[in-house]
Amino acid sequence: MGDLREHRVERALKNYPAEMAWAIIQAKNQAFGIATRDLREMVIMPEVSEVPNTGEHIRGVINLRGRVLPLIDLRKRIGVASLAEENAAFLAMMEQREKDHHNWLDELEASVRERREFRLTTDPHQCAFGKWYDTYKPESTLVAMHLKKFDQPHQQIHAVAVEVAKLEAEGQIDRAHELIEETRTGVLARLVTLFAELSSLAHESRREIALIVEDEGKRFAISADSALSVEKLAAGSIEALEAGVGVTHGGVVQRFGKRIKTGEIILILESDRLREGVAFS
Repeated sequence: MGDLREHRVERALKNYPAEMAWAIIQAKNQAFGIATRDLREMVIMPEVSEVPNTGEHIRGVINLRGRVLPLIDLRKRIGVASLAEENAAFLAMMEQREKDHHNWLDELEASVRERREFRLTTDPHQCAFGKWYDTYKPESTLVAMHLKKFDQPHQQIHAVAVEVAKLEAEGQIDRAHELIEETRTGVLARLVTLFAELSSLAHESRREIALIVEDEGKRFAISADSALSVEKLAAGSIEALEAGVGVTHGGVVQRFGKRIKTGEIILILESDRLREGVAFS
């Protein structure tokens, strides 16, 4: 088995000339390279039609100018969560963080009505959203800029609890209720809008691309988070991975190379291994 693997890698090394350019793409914060001689084009991900009874990494098919092509989810192929799954998880989290603040204000209102202590946090850095907000590092500049819009209203909504406590201490219960309602229609409504905008912006900023690949006359598509560049790799840098390492990437990576300017490691995708298990019509 080892001899077969070594033969396959050696054959691949011989078949890819040193002067050839590589398409550098990204999936789950890892850069991959695919031979440009196998690449036909790159497009924004078109609509995907699901196909039943296929492998987990076969997302379905796409229609590219009348030609139906199987679509391989690269993330799934290398054994990590798909971008679609990550996007869904992000949207679900944003919905929950929005709901948290509705519940927070409802509980503040109930505590005033029932004349009891409000026990939820008044510190904007200690609620679930605040803890996430303080540590999240967005990849998109637009998302990062939008997140800054949360800072003021998020601090304001938590500060309301302190103001309400003062009004209660002064016996101004009616004014405390008025302030809560003003917050619900004002600051909270602003936060709701920001959450909706963030979810939409995050989804748009993480739109996948589809790479149309051909291997031995078989054409198929693979998904990627983004396309970084087309470039040559450092001369002599393409080497075989140690035995067993490629298994961690679903067996589709057997070699690596280095970028000329940065020396960044690029994992090389093998076209023939990518299409293994794909049914072609």
